Amino acid sequence: MTKMNKLMALVIPMKFIAGGVLAGLIGFYMVVGTVYARFTGAEFDYSIPFAFIIQGAALAVAIAILWEVFFGDLVIKKWRFITRALIFNLSLILLVVVCFVTSFALPSDWAYLWLIGAGAITLGIAVMSGLNEIYYRKTGERYNEMLRIYKQKQGI
Repeated sequence: MTKMNKLMALVIPMKFIAGGVLAGLIGFYMVVGTVYARFTGAEFDYSIPFAFIIQGAALAVAIAILWEVFFGDLVIKKWRFITRALIFNLSLILLVVVCFVTSFALPSDWAYLWLIGAGAITLGIAVMSGLNEIYYRKTGERYNEMLRIYKQKQGI
């Protein structure tokens, strides 16, 4: 595999994850803003401040890098999944704290909704990594059971 192929094998999944996280964050912000405006009577103008977009893009790239480092096959290969998931989730918490601290500098009345959106998306990703752990354990147990039955039938 050439260096360019290795780089593309690393970058393409990260780009896909970062794009999905950013799209989810922006969509969730719009939904939360609409719901909040409907219940409080505040006016929501369906626009996102540029600072939020920059912070969301940085958060999405950071999450994509962390996902690829902890769950991809190219960087960490030998750690147990639960160890990788715990470190990944702690890293996500740290990222949300950084977003929270930097949001005080953002000039907007809707900064708390952005934090709710960022926290919810991050929580969703943490839940998704936990569900992956459950899925891989269940499929691993099923595979081991099928392998045991096969070995019995073959007399191995």
